[in-house]
Amino acid sequence: MADDEGINPCPSVGSVAQGALQPGTDEDSGFSEISDDSSTYTASLASSIKQFRIEHGRTYHSFREGKYGLPNDEPELDRLDLQHHLFEMSLHSRLQEAPIGDKVRSCLDVGTAEDHPEAQVIGIDLSPVQPNWLPPNLQFLVDDAEDTWHYRSPFDFIHSRMMVGSIGDWPAFLSNALQWTSPGGWIELQDVETLTSDDGTFVKDPPSCDLARWWTLVCKAFDVAGRKVEAAEDHKQRLEAAGYVDVQESVHKWPISAWPEDEHLKRLGIWSRENTMALLEALALAPLTRFLGWSVEEVQVLLAGCRKDVKNTNIHAYWRIRMVWGRKPENDSK
Repeated sequence: MADDEGINPCPSVGSVAQGALQPGTDEDSGFSEISDDSSTYTASLASSIKQFRIEHGRTYHSFREGKYGLPNDEPELDRLDLQHHLFEMSLHSRLQEAPIGDKVRSCLDVGTAEDHPEAQVIGIDLSPVQPNWLPPNLQFLVDDAEDTWHYRSPFDFIHSRMMVGSIGDWPAFLSNALQWTSPGGWIELQDVETLTSDDGTFVKDPPSCDLARWWTLVCKAFDVAGRKVEAAEDHKQRLEAAGYVDVQESVHKWPISAWPEDEHLKRLGIWSRENTMALLEALALAPLTRFLGWSVEEVQVLLAGCRKDVKNTNIHAYWRIRMVWGRKPENDSK
């Protein structure tokens, strides 16, 4: 087994973060098109794309195999539904922070169709796992967001959610995004920043519990893969460096269980606990076995201890979620 030394804790958010939390007492796919290196249009959905890689009992995408570390099977799709609800709870039923208004004509990514039925929405993913029924304004492509982008026209809004651990070159990704943002249009990045606590009941370095060790190892495995998980802290600077203006950010907290005293955060914690429980294996199984040399049995032993930690309301850990949004200048025609 590889050791888990040498990982530094994520720097604190500083003044942008919310105040410290107070503990309480107690099939076929809906994708209609597929892109390759030369085009995002007209190619048929190849059968090989739907023949997913099976690894340790979970399935993973076959298009650009191995690039994304999490599975794409039914348990993971169920977890993503939980995660989507957590975003809705954090944003009070909104889907974004950016002030995009009600005149958006075109959007890139997933999750904006319901709030903006007047807009044409394109969602991209490495896996063709979307449902058969789709809103009439929503279209999915099997595509790699790190490739050169090929679309018919720029977008009024680009929405990126939970892409840390997937993007290897953020400046290149945001350069593509700026090129395909309409002048005056917006981009928003919504990502997990880290797993932490405000009161020292969860410490990453040295790991204070199995859950802290799990997070340390996950971060290390993704670092080895070249796709850093703890990348969101620098999103604001990245957007500004790419050329976006009026860049703002907000930080939200998802407690890992129902330990907070605040009722809203307690409800978030109930949902977050289920999401975290499902995430434990999804986020660790392939990365730890692929990049750190762990056996499946070793991973499962670690996960057993993590599940106990998630249920332990004396551990006041939470996911820190960072949302960053910015606007392309009106006079920028690039």
